[in-house]
Formats: sequence, structure tokens, C-alpha cells
Amino acid sequence: MKSDNHSIAAIVVTFNRLDFLKEIIESLRNQTIALNIIIVVNNSSTDKTSEWLTIQTDLHVINQENIGSSGGQYTGVKTAFELGYDWIWTMDDDVVPANNCLENLMYNDDVNTIRAPLRLTPESKPYFNDAISFNLSNPFRSIWNDILSEKNLEQSLIPAIGITFEGPLFHHSIVEKIGFPEPGFFIYGDDTEYFIRASEINVNIVVVRDAVMKRKLSTSIIQKNYGWKLFYIVRNLIAIDVLHGNCPVRIIRPFLYMIRWLFRVNKFKDIPIIFKAFMKGYFYKVNKNYKIKDQIAK
Repeated sequence: MKSDNHSIAAIVVTFNRLDFLKEIIESLRNQTIALNIIIVVNNSSTDKTSEWLTIQTDLHVINQENIGSSGGQYTGVKTAFELGYDWIWTMDDDVVPANNCLENLMYNDDVNTIRAPLRLTPESKPYFNDAISFNLSNPFRSIWNDILSEKNLEQSLIPAIGITFEGPLFHHSIVEKIGFPEPGFFIYGDDTEYFIRASEINVNIVVVRDAVMKRKLSTSIIQKNYGWKLFYIVRNLIAIDVLHGNCPVRIIRPFLYMIRWLFRVNKFKDIPIIFKAFMKGYFYKVNKNYKIKDQIAK
């Protein structure tokens, strides 16, 4: 089925996961609402991804340096917006939408509503990870107020704020108002920051229960070894508080995060990483292309 009234661009950000990429591209090609364009942002993959993409005649491929999933989402959304597509559907390469996922996301024409699919685990069970609400006012409590749970599935449209870049569909008019995803985050929290921006201008955000998307990877539970992601996790959480929290949150909670993470790590070499992440997050400067008002005016 084609969407005659809307142009829809799908965005897939990929890095070194060719088998996953092939599967998601096939599912996008088989959507019951035909896409107008599939944009693949290749973050300098070093496997056979680039070679495979060169022979795909129906894909709009962008090859760029590896600036993380955040940089990939920035490039993808910016490209779809500048090409003039009405709706933008964005995701990473490790999810697979059901064939009717897009059709169920397009349940009406409300341009002021961001729609996210219900994500499933690899075992086909609901993945309860989206945040129903955030705490940006009490510095002594976590940022996450309420997380999606089984009880929420009684609703076909579940109000949420903390959705991810795993399948959200939004109108280009929202991008006009809030700008592009923040590429400087590299990984972790860029989706949280972006959709907080949307909520600040009273955009509705919902998880559509009947629009299903399966995750390919099991949830990684961060325990004692945070690896190379440690810096970005700590810095970006602090940056989100600084960018969007009220005055007490901006001033106090970053210090509490720093202390909590110092106690959480178990390697001496991680201690300077925590201090560096705190400083970079507390004084985070957004990318110059964070907002697009001036670009639109030109």
C-alpha cells in the first residue's frame, strides 16, 4: 500500500553489522506502506557493508566518518529534512520492524505527535525500557520517574517521553521547531535529549502498542566493566541535566552523578575518566547546528 498523501523517509544508521543491515533493509522494503526513500548512514564500516551498499540501487547511501550513532542520527535526520520529506522514521541497524509497523504508526495525520513502536526482545517479549516521564526538577532523585511496564499495555497509545532512536516516526515540522539530534553525544542519551526537547514544546509522544519492532540484541546489563562507553554515559547524563533540568538539577545533580559513578567503578584507571566526563558534561556546549532556525531563514 502506498501513502499518497505523505512522503516518508526511513533512516538506518549502521556500523559493521552487515547481516543485521540486510535484514532491516529487507523489512523496510516490505512495509505495507511503501517508503519514498531509505537513507542509510554508513559510519565508516570496515566489514563488507560499504561494498554491499554500492550495489543497492534503491538506497540513498551516505558514507561518513564514524561519529557514533548520535552523529549518524544527526546526518540522517538532517538529510531527510533537507530533502523535504514529510515524515521521518529513524532507527539503528539492530532492529527489525514488522511489515505493518509503519502502517500502524501512521494511524492518523496528527503532525504534533511523535510515534514510537513497541519494541520486543529477541525472545519476542515486550522490551520495557521507554520512560513514561522524567524527573528534571528534583536533584536528589533519578532522572527516570516511571518506566513502561506491563500495565501500560492495556492502552493502544501509551504516553511516553523517553523513547529511543529505535523506530520513532515524526513530522518534519517538529524538526523545524526543535532542530536536529545532537551529534556531539556520540553514543548514549542522544535520543533522550532529543525527545525532551520535543516535550518542552508540548509535542505529544506515544508508544504505539500495535506497531511492533524486534530488537536483534539482548539488553546489555552494565555491571562492573563499563568499557569505552563509560565516558559517554556519565558525560551525557550530566549534559542532559545541564541542558534541560531546573536550576537545582543543573547545579546539584551532576555532582551526585559523579560521586555515584566513582563508587560504581572498580578500576583505578576509570577514576580520571569520571572526572573528565563530569567536567565535559557540566560545561557541555551543543553543536552549532543543534538548532536550525537560522538555516531555515536563509
